[in-house]
Amino acid sequence: MSEVFVDVVDLVGQVTDLPAEDISADARFEALGNWTSYDALRLLTGIEQKFAVRLDLQEYFAIKDVGGLVAAVATAQEKSG
Repeated sequence: MSEVFVDVVDLVGQVTDLPAEDISADARFEALGNWTSYDALRLLTGIEQKFAVRLDLQEYFAIKDVGGLVAAVATAQEKSG
């Protein structure tokens, strides 16, 4: 399990009030409790602050699951590093 995965899952857990251990890579955002666009923006802000990256808004909103978000963050880190 990568550090990026652990940190992304932790942020998802904070936004959704779900325990991190209940969130898997294939967890779809719309299935995480009462997922709203506000939650998505809170998560985006947290990701960008935690990892010091910028994600394209359209690409971000096209991501459907936690694993996809982890991949996007890892790619953004590679580009900025």
